Parts: sequence; structure tokens; C-alpha cells
Amino acid sequence: MKLTREILEEMAAVAIQTVDSATLTDLREIKIDSSWSVEKKLEAFANQTKNIYMNRIGEYIVKVRFQESGATIDEKMAEYLRRLSEGYL
Repeated sequence: MKLTREILEEMAAVAIQTVDSATLTDLREIKIDSSWSVEKKLEAFANQTKNIYMNRIGEYIVKVRFQESGATIDEKMAEYLRRLSEGYL
């Protein structure tokens, strides 16, 4: 599928409150070879999902968004784990 700006905007605009989780791709079913280039990995992901921004893991809906600058995913995960551990101290 050719992802145009319009298609990407439509995908990003889907509201998590209104989506039927049965229509989403389960991320556990997506297969990507880790030896591929980033471009090939992105292409494989886009070809295996119905919406690159919203999928599910089992019964849980996962919506992602991309930003040009700011914290990396590693930094966000470290922050999340730090906050989670503070709840148990």
C-alpha cells in the first residue's frame, strides 16, 4: 500500500474511543526480520497492519504517535519504569 499524506492523516485521526478492536491488527502477529534495514522494517510493518498508528496486543488497544523532537522511546521507557518503581517504594 502506498502511504500518502492523506492516508496517514486518516489513520492518525482514528479515535481510540470509537475503534472496534476486532478490526485492529494484533502486534504479536507482525513478523519483521531484525537484520533488515530500517526502511525495509518500516515497509514490512506498514504492509502487515491496517493502521500504523493504532493496533492491539490481545485485548489492549495501542495507539502511537510520532514526533520530530523530544524524548526518545528509551527515555520514555526509563521514565515509565522509574515512576512505576516509585509506587512500590
